[in-house]
Amino acid sequence: MKFKSSLIKIQKSNPYAFYNLFFEFLDKRALKKILKGLFIGMVSTLICSHAFAHPQKIEQARQFLDKFQKLSHLYDKKLVDMYSNKAKIIRILEKKGEKDEKVMLPVKAYKKMLGYVRFFAKIRGYKNYYKNLAYEMENENVRITGKRVNNSGYEAPVSILVGENSEGKLKILEERTATKSEFLIKQVFKRAN
Repeated sequence: MKFKSSLIKIQKSNPYAFYNLFFEFLDKRALKKILKGLFIGMVSTLICSHAFAHPQKIEQARQFLDKFQKLSHLYDKKLVDMYSNKAKIIRILEKKGEKDEKVMLPVKAYKKMLGYVRFFAKIRGYKNYYKNLAYEMENENVRITGKRVNNSGYEAPVSILVGENSEGKLKILEERTATKSEFLIKQVFKRAN
């Protein structure tokens, strides 16, 4: 009791006395070990929480692409809603005997074009399949790379960046692939624009 009452007297006379008394019992090495342990603990927590978020985001991207492919095969108009309104649509136009041409398509016109070609794709039975897919984190988004193969056998590399929009919904932020269909890109796209 005497120790407690003397401690209260010390605290009243100097509010920082308890801390001074506490640090007197700790030598500098012990204090460094405690601070180092706290720092390592905080960093480990940050790394682990970020690492556990990756598998979840990658699984969400897998499910998103499965849904994208399913809607595509059903020629569903909801497919258009899977693209962000700010998405980058990049097509590498492959030309026989000439240099390939990179074409950037404004997303608003691209979405409109998808609405036009959906009907014709359904009549022809045109479908795209995705294979050899790899999923990698790219900042807070997931980059999906692999091959896009249509039912005619044409194969092209594909890269799709999937991430959350401002409302927290998964959307396609970027889509990059190759095509040989100059007519589709140049003519149909002009009409959609």
